Amino acid sequence: LNPNVSRRGLASELEALHQPYNWVFIVLDVASGIIVAIVSLLLWRYSRAKLQKMILLNFALFGIFTVIDALLPMNCDPSVASCPSLSHQPMLILHGITSISASVFLFVSVALAWFAKRKQPGSRVLSLLVLGWAIFGLLSLYFIFEKGPSYLVQHYYISLCSVWVCLLPFMASSQNKPSQPVRA
Repeated sequence: LNPNVSRRGLASELEALHQPYNWVFIVLDVASGIIVAIVSLLLWRYSRAKLQKMILLNFALFGIFTVIDALLPMNCDPSVASCPSLSHQPMLILHGITSISASVFLFVSVALAWFAKRKQPGSRVLSLLVLGWAIFGLLSLYFIFEKGPSYLVQHYYISLCSVWVCLLPFMASSQNKPSQPVRA
């Protein structure tokens, strides 16, 4: 819907106040955040383990902060225009804080899930996801100091988030199933 920004801008710039179809991206982010929070609440009801509840709490906080982040759209797109300094953009600072908070909560949910399942069959998927997040962190640090296509790192991050958002409900529900007796 907005190839000019999506080719070289950050995902948040698609929601900027003056971008075409910004409302579509805002509505989709709000809806996905609400769905994540609702799924977390539903899974919480069936959770027994304290660690699983911590995973779900972080997952729900990711959803809540995603909603808040989407409702604080940017008013300037750094990839398209020259923006005023951060001191003149308090909404951008709030947007950044909520966006980073959502990312941290999502990462914590992945790390806790990996810790909980690290010795179980199928933990390789989680190990690969944690490795993917480590690579994202290293690439992000690199692009803080070097100019380059940091938007590609964000696209990679959004892919990681999408995989985790799709996997978590299945992983949480599989933990709640009673184990079957082993037959000889």
